[in-house]
Amino acid sequence: MNNRRLIVLGNYFGFVVMGMIVISFGAIMPDIRSTFDLSYEQGGLMLSIFSLSYLASGLLGGVLSDKIGIKKTIILGNLLYVVGLLTIAASNNVWMLFLGIGITGIGWGYCNTAINVLINDISDGDGNAMSLLHMSFGIGAFVIPLIFSVFLRLDMTWQHMMVFLAAMAALALILSMRMKIPLKTRSELKIKKDTGKKSWPMMLLFMGILFFYVGSENAFSGWMVTYLTTAVSFSESGAQNMLSTLWLMVIAGRIVTGRMSRSVPHSTMTFFMSLGALLAMLLFISTSSPFVIGLSIVIIGFMFSGIYPLTMANANPIIKGSATSSAIVIAGGGLGSTILPYVTGKIADEWGTTAIIYAIIVTLMAMVIFTGVNRFFVKKPTN
Repeated sequence: MNNRRLIVLGNYFGFVVMGMIVISFGAIMPDIRSTFDLSYEQGGLMLSIFSLSYLASGLLGGVLSDKIGIKKTIILGNLLYVVGLLTIAASNNVWMLFLGIGITGIGWGYCNTAINVLINDISDGDGNAMSLLHMSFGIGAFVIPLIFSVFLRLDMTWQHMMVFLAAMAALALILSMRMKIPLKTRSELKIKKDTGKKSWPMMLLFMGILFFYVGSENAFSGWMVTYLTTAVSFSESGAQNMLSTLWLMVIAGRIVTGRMSRSVPHSTMTFFMSLGALLAMLLFISTSSPFVIGLSIVIIGFMFSGIYPLTMANANPIIKGSATSSAIVIAGGGLGSTILPYVTGKIADEWGTTAIIYAIIVTLMAMVIFTGVNRFFVKKPTN
């Protein structure tokens, strides 16, 4: 296998592992809450610790990628995955659990930033390449509830799931160690630093889009199983299947939107997909029919699919060549995923799990506004 193919396929596999790890906490949330007797607020705090450590390390990951190279940053992220997941599996109290989650979140931040930068750079901001990368995340997110269901049927626990994920992260670590990725030159970094000074309004706009998108996605996937089992009386296996359906549609959607992005402006697609996600979420909350709920989840998954990768591709002209600039934009998503899961958990303690979905609807409304500004009022050099 040549080095370029190893870089592409190895990092796509890294995103599969990332999807498995990130979504696993939502899939096993009821079991973790039961083991440690956590309130909804504490469950939300657990997700927020994961996201806060991701946010901080995502920003640092951009600086590290520019200073020591993308390869070392990815290796460090995968190593932290292994350490964090094994710590979670071995935890016998809440503080050890939170520590392991924090370490795993740091690994997520390093890997997410560095891999996004690497694929965005080598593909020159190609929407299809970015969609395939994030489709890989969707594959991991899709299979992990199914794997957990198998574990449950075999009388295995969520701790066994963590050990399994640590093994997958170890494989990603081995692949990342074999890649040959050159350091950027000082002249390349200086050029990007000079041009980046003019890009703050657009960077903030893209940050805002990712803030509301990632926050909505994490809150929905993190609490959907709990909502369906407590508010709509789904069985746990049925709710897990719905979570897998969500991510199956994200996978399919990223294939379709990646192809479409070569002929349709990225900003147009992100606006209409944001609007579609909002309408589908309103349908989701308006019914208790399993069929209609399933249909709305299919639509939500498809509409969610293209927003992150196409926003990154849309931002390429202002972030290309600078991992630090990329990390700043990506930090919008990290901030959203840090704040919203905790806020929704607190809301659930006060008003029940149904209130979580209403909170997500509000964030989707804000995302429609931001993508609308990008689509209708901002003149971009591309798309």
